[in-house]
Amino acid sequence: MAGQGEPSLTADGFERFSLSEKFEPELIDTWYEGLKAEFADLPADPYGDPELRRYRRHSSAVLLPWERRLHWVPKIDHPEYGEVAHYFQGGYNPEHQDEDRYFPAIAARAENNPLLERIVLFDFAQTWWGRQERSLPLHVGVHFIKLAVADGEGAAVSSPNFLHQDGEPFHFAHLVYKQNAVGGTNYVADVQCAGAQPADISPELLVATFDLEQPLDSYGIHDERVSHHVDPIRRGDEPCPGERAVILVDITPLVKAV
Repeated sequence: MAGQGEPSLTADGFERFSLSEKFEPELIDTWYEGLKAEFADLPADPYGDPELRRYRRHSSAVLLPWERRLHWVPKIDHPEYGEVAHYFQGGYNPEHQDEDRYFPAIAARAENNPLLERIVLFDFAQTWWGRQERSLPLHVGVHFIKLAVADGEGAAVSSPNFLHQDGEPFHFAHLVYKQNAVGGTNYVADVQCAGAQPADISPELLVATFDLEQPLDSYGIHDERVSHHVDPIRRGDEPCPGERAVILVDITPLVKAV
């Protein structure tokens, strides 16, 4: 894409933006710290090896396009994790192909955080739909994910750990914070690169390489047109854990069964 200007979601299937430039400062100043605090005690990913150092929560909501309102889906009681939310990617994640997963749910106080609601509604405003989808509710998945290396030489790894597609039509990522972390580079590539490592693909198939560094640095993906990946992180040289925390939002139509 060199020489073609900044990529856009509509034209290229990928776009970068910073919500700190989109939202009024009062909204961020009032609600950001509360949202950031939710990442302090994220539980370990129950579907990942503990050595991968991945922590997450997940909740689902129904968005009514004609009202621009979120309605959070009721949680499911789980004997070990308390309240959980269901997540299913079909065949899009080879590490968990056609697997029903249940993640510890995001706390109600976070679901009710006005900054989180604004993030989701901003993401929705970037999307587009056919006539049928515009007349039906949309499913929104919200993921709080932290890669964290407390000590030593290990790495914290995302899932899946290669270029991939998610299976939802639109996917957005918003950095909450990155501290004492080395790595976490993002890659966006042609769809034919799904399943490969970024280093193994032809340069002309690489759409973008970038790092999210500042709070609310973000990007959006139109899933059918690109694949994407984030590198593992390692701990930096400061005497504190290396952490990278993000909010992921995916938006999918709820269609009538046939």
